[in-house]
Amino acid sequence: MNTQNESKRAGFWVRLLATWVDCVIVYTLLTAVFYLFVYTAPQLYFPFNFTFFLTGMVYTVILTAATGQTVGKHLLNVEVCAGDGSRLPFYKIVMRETVLKAFSATILFLGFLWIGFSKTKRGWHDYLVGSIVVRSKKQLQFGGFWKIAALATFLVFSANYAWNFIGPILDANKIQLKNAAVSLPFIDRNPADLMDIAVANDSSLVSWLNQNDRSPEDYAVQMAATHQITLFGEMHENADNLNFFNHIIPRLYHQSGVRVIAMEVIASSLNQETEELVTGKMYDSSLAMHIARAQCWKSWGFKEYWDVLKTVWTLNHSLPAGAEKMRVVGLDTEWDMPNLALMGTSQDSKGHTGFWEKFRIFSVIQDLPKSLYRDQLMARNVEKEIIDTHQKGVVWIGVNHTLIDFVPTVQKNHVSIAAGPRFAYLLSQKYKDVFFQIVLHQNLFFSDSDTACTACVTTFLDTVMNKRNNKPIGFSVATSPFEKLRDHCLSIFTKYPSVDYGDLAQGLIFLEPSSKHHECSWIPGYISNEMYLKYKPMYVLLFGRNKAMKFDNATQLNQILEKYLSEN
Repeated sequence: MNTQNESKRAGFWVRLLATWVDCVIVYTLLTAVFYLFVYTAPQLYFPFNFTFFLTGMVYTVILTAATGQTVGKHLLNVEVCAGDGSRLPFYKIVMRETVLKAFSATILFLGFLWIGFSKTKRGWHDYLVGSIVVRSKKQLQFGGFWKIAALATFLVFSANYAWNFIGPILDANKIQLKNAAVSLPFIDRNPADLMDIAVANDSSLVSWLNQNDRSPEDYAVQMAATHQITLFGEMHENADNLNFFNHIIPRLYHQSGVRVIAMEVIASSLNQETEELVTGKMYDSSLAMHIARAQCWKSWGFKEYWDVLKTVWTLNHSLPAGAEKMRVVGLDTEWDMPNLALMGTSQDSKGHTGFWEKFRIFSVIQDLPKSLYRDQLMARNVEKEIIDTHQKGVVWIGVNHTLIDFVPTVQKNHVSIAAGPRFAYLLSQKYKDVFFQIVLHQNLFFSDSDTACTACVTTFLDTVMNKRNNKPIGFSVATSPFEKLRDHCLSIFTKYPSVDYGDLAQGLIFLEPSSKHHECSWIPGYISNEMYLKYKPMYVLLFGRNKAMKFDNATQLNQILEKYLSEN
C-alpha cells in the first residue's frame, strides 16, 4: 500500500457530508421527476423511497466509475481510489456502491461508522474491495463554502428529524399516568350482579324508555351544557351520526356554551389553518380540501366529516360583531399511516405488499412515536386546546378511544394494572369529573373476532328499540336498567366477566338500528394525482379488493367512490 496516501485519507465526517450532498441532489432530482409525473403520467405509481435507493446506487456507480467522485465528493474535495492511488476497477466500484454498502448498513450502519474508529479510515465496503477515500489533488476553489453549506443543512435536517422523533415522546409523557393501578368499578364488581341479554326482559326496558323518552338533540345539548368536555364516540363513516352532529352544532354553541370542537380526523399541526378557515370572511373550499387531504390515512374523503368545518364557519358568520367564535381543532398528529400499512406490518395490508415498500422504513421510524403514543398525543391536544384554555368543548372521535370507565388490565402482585390506557381514560384519570361520554349507537368491535358476533348487546338494543318503532332517543346508561347488561360474545365481556354495558357507555344516543345506517358520501376529486402517485398500493388494498372497483388513476377512483357510496 502507498504510505503517501495515509495522511491524505478523508475522515468520517467529510465523507458523511459528501454523501449528504449526494442525497440532497438525488432527492431534488427525484422530486422534480415525481411532480413531472403528477402532471404527465398520474396513472403511474412512484415508490419514492425505493426509487431513491436505486437511483442513488446508479448515480454513485456511474460518477465514481467515470471520475472517481460523485458531485458531493467533488464539492468536498475527496475521491475514491484503490489502495495504491490508482483508479478502482469498474466491477469493484459496482460491488462497493451496491451490495457492499448495503452490507455496511445492515447492522445499525456499523460498517460506515467503522470509518470513524478505524486508523485506516475505511468502512467495511472499503476493506472488501481494497478502496480508500482520499483528499483530491485538485482542490476546489470554493471547497470551504461547500463544507459549511453541507454541514449547516445536515445539522438542520438532523435536528428536525431528531425532534420529530423525540418531541412526541416528551409530549406524550406529560399525560402518562404515574400510578397505573386501576380502581374502576368493574375491578371489584361481582359478575353475578350483571344481566345477560339472553335473560333480559324486553318489555321492562321498553317501558323504561317510554317513560324517559328524550330526543337525541335535547339530550346531547344538556350533557354538553353540564360538563366541560363531552366525548362523542362514533362509528367511522356513519353519515347519520355526522349529520346529527352537524345539526346540533349551533345549539351546542348557543345553549351549551361550547366554544371548541376537537376532531380525530384533523391533524393538530393544521390548527392555525383550520381557525383561519372557520373564522374567515369567505369559506375557502380549497383550504378545506387541503385540511381534509392531510388526514393521516390519506383516504378520508368522507364529505360529512368536512361539513363540520362549513357548519362552524356558517355559525361564526352568523354571530354578532365581537362575539366569541367557535374553534375547530385537530386531535391527531400529522403522520403517514399508509407508510406503516405498506410496510406490511399492519392489519390493513396483511402482508400483501411488494418488497420495495420495505424501503419506507426511514419514514416509518420518524413517525413511530406518533403511532405508539397516538392516544397520549391526542389527549395532550385536548389538554392544551380545551382544558388549559378553560373553555367548554366537545370531542368527535372513534368510540374505542372514548372509554372512561374501562381500561385493559394485567395482574401484578395481585393488583390490576392499566395495560395500554387510551385517550379518554388517560384524561379522565388526570382530570376527575370533567368528561362525559356519549356513544352513538353502533356495532362495538374490540377485536377482529367481534365482527362475527350476532347475539351481542348491540343487536339486543336493536331488538328493544324496534319495539318502539326505532324512535330516536338519548339517555344516560348509568341511571338506566341498560347499565348492567352484558353478552357472551363480544371479546371485552368474555375477557373481563365483570364488565357491563355501563362501563362502555355513560350515555347513549340511538338514531337508527346498527344495520340501517347510511354510509358517508365522497368528496368529488378528494384523491389528488399526487396522492395517487404516492399511495396507489394503499388505495388498491383499501378499495381494489371490491371487484366492482376497477380504477387506473385518481379520477376514476374518485368517480367510483362517489358513485359507490351514493348507492350504499
